[in-house]
Amino acid sequence: MQASMKKNVYMTGYLPLFSIILFSSGFSIYFERLLIDKLTYFGVYQGMQELFDDHVIHLSIGFCLFLLFFMMFAALKLLSDTLTHLSLFFFSKDTEGNLLQQGKGGSWYFFVGGMLAIVLNHSVLLIGIVFLVASLLYFFQFLLRISARLSTIGIMGMVFLHLFFWTGFGLLVVYTVMRLYNAFVAAIT
Repeated sequence: MQASMKKNVYMTGYLPLFSIILFSSGFSIYFERLLIDKLTYFGVYQGMQELFDDHVIHLSIGFCLFLLFFMMFAALKLLSDTLTHLSLFFFSKDTEGNLLQQGKGGSWYFFVGGMLAIVLNHSVLLIGIVFLVASLLYFFQFLLRISARLSTIGIMGMVFLHLFFWTGFGLLVVYTVMRLYNAFVAAIT
């Protein structure tokens, strides 16, 4: 009787995929509306309407944006998982993977955040804030769960490794986007 009541650890294995789908949908809905507005403003949308029906244009743009955001969030999850494994390798003495299993379970933050992203699809800033809050909640929940088996230096090392990596990665992305934007503006003028 006791064994049948035991919680199945694979029960929430679908949550990361659904979270990525929900966040991707929230962002793609917002940017699809923005892109359609810009295409209409520049007069391109009317030309597209001569070739395709409205729903085909909306579905095509929405699907392409969804794929773009899906790939972006999947890559971010891959980076995050790799960084977590690397930080546990450097700052813990666990060789069995027990700490990684103990820290699991925060996927609900991203899932709830993804549902909020769908509701808040009218504001990219709000969706971004929800994603950032879900990420921070997940990270701090992970640290709290494994903190009993890590030294103070290990916890500080994990925090600083993540902080330095994500800050550097974010600055690199902003720098690259600004360079591309400046090159695009220079080519137009």
